[in-house]
Amino acid sequence: MRNGSLWNRLFTAGVLAAMILVLGSCNLVALHRDLTASVTAGGVAGKVFHDESDASAIVVVGLREDGGTWIAENYVHLATRHDFLMRLVAGKSYVILAFADRNDNLRLDDDEPAVVLPNFLTVARGWKGIAKINLTLAQTARVDHAIAGAVQGLAQIARQPLPVWVGEVTDLDDERLSAESGRMGLWQPFEFLTNVGIGIFMLEPYDPKRVPVLFVSGAGGNPWEWRALIEALDHSRYQPWVFVYPSGQRLANSVAVMERCATAMQREYGFDRLYVTAHSMGGLLARDFIQRYTDPVPVFVSLVTPWRGHRAAAMGVARSPAVVPSWVDMQTDSEFQQAIFARPLPVATMHYLLYAQTDPTQPFERATDGTIALSSQLHADAVREAKEVFGFTGTHTSILNSPVVIAAYLRILQMPAAGQ
Repeated sequence: MRNGSLWNRLFTAGVLAAMILVLGSCNLVALHRDLTASVTAGGVAGKVFHDESDASAIVVVGLREDGGTWIAENYVHLATRHDFLMRLVAGKSYVILAFADRNDNLRLDDDEPAVVLPNFLTVARGWKGIAKINLTLAQTARVDHAIAGAVQGLAQIARQPLPVWVGEVTDLDDERLSAESGRMGLWQPFEFLTNVGIGIFMLEPYDPKRVPVLFVSGAGGNPWEWRALIEALDHSRYQPWVFVYPSGQRLANSVAVMERCATAMQREYGFDRLYVTAHSMGGLLARDFIQRYTDPVPVFVSLVTPWRGHRAAAMGVARSPAVVPSWVDMQTDSEFQQAIFARPLPVATMHYLLYAQTDPTQPFERATDGTIALSSQLHADAVREAKEVFGFTGTHTSILNSPVVIAAYLRILQMPAAGQ
């Protein structure tokens, strides 16, 4: 008979050693470098209301004062008709300027309208508490010469891009949606943000006659994993979208951007409902998103989601030489998990919970899908709110390609609540 406490200590040490081994020295070095860079990461988001026929002409600039001189530190073009998100240095103060670059020369010319935020804005660290502003660019608006002079050399700025994708059309062979990008998003989230970006991609041109289905991957996941489910969709009724994000960053940061992107797309296209399908950790993001999103999400399908987190995450936070930020939210009963269950899902949202286990003969307390404990997948609060619960035999990843699971998923989409 095993000694319980000794066995638990050995098991814990073994899991942690395996975790660090999986990380590898290269990943640990990259993660440490990435976390160091992210300390100064922050930004500003908002809208520029304007009358320009071409929204891509609008340029938003972050200006800071240094010894009485204005310096342009970064700039972006609008991501949609009105929305922007710009990376700036946390802790520094800026004024934000917007102008219509009608001749695309990255200079503020005398005949081009410009507007500046009248007060300094101090940038907070991270994206959860990002500052949000609105600017109105009138045709006759102008700024003083000192500030205008600072935006004459934007072409020479070493830009700090933060690509935000709001409805760009692509396909599943796009490298930004690849398994390699998914791994970068977990181990180097800041690198992912600055090189791949974050946002919602359409996999087909928008069609107002079809319901958008937003797919959300889990930790280290990527949209390629959804290929079998996406190909099985009835494309005469549904159009697939994917949320691409760095799964290593804090979950609330990703949710904030997902909500802004979905809201901007709803305003742009006017769709009256959005379905959400999420795998693993993506289910935690999806639940928070649905609670914050102000438009209807009639159908929410989660697959093998760790509603109570994963015990290895707490060990990683406590003992790993470098900590992936999202591990904080993946610890069992973390503040993030408690917050998303402190609020119910909207009454109009039907949640279909799909779980899996590798061996149905295993007792509940020991059963897993090879990655996530059954007890976490079947968290009482999640089960209580679910419209229906479906169980399958399989692993954490094989469930995405299982013909039985795919058939069940398609039946869910045909149910009365889904077909409304």
